[in-house]
Amino acid sequence: MTKELDSLKPGDELIVRDVWGAITYRGKGVFIAGGAGITPFISIFRDLQSRDELEGNMLIFANKTEADIIQPEEFRKMLGDNFINILSEEKLSHYHHGMISEEFLRSIVGDFNRQFYLCGPPPMMNALKKQLANLGIEKESLTVEF
Repeated sequence: MTKELDSLKPGDELIVRDVWGAITYRGKGVFIAGGAGITPFISIFRDLQSRDELEGNMLIFANKTEADIIQPEEFRKMLGDNFINILSEEKLSHYHHGMISEEFLRSIVGDFNRQFYLCGPPPMMNALKKQLANLGIEKESLTVEF
């Protein structure tokens, strides 16, 4: 979707339909988003913040460049050190660089006995599901939204 929006020019027509998809919060865990896949997590984190229940949750947000990070100040304020960014096309000292890998997840997550929420482009989600399975995460602990 992001790619398509970037190609729009003034005067282009945009047709918006009903929202589809649903991701449900099933308890504290690790949220992993790629690009616009952050969208369903925004409302979850805002709801958790309103109920003072953010503690114990982590957000790993993968983007190409720093400019692609959606709502960085809001997430930093909500999650502090539990807001982790990784950039694939830009190497900056204050962000992780590369793609999400099993090694990266081991170094960041630590405790894998929790819920995992995934939302992003299908190739990323397919790779993450395999990586998490290799790390011993059961399907019941995964909530995935494409």
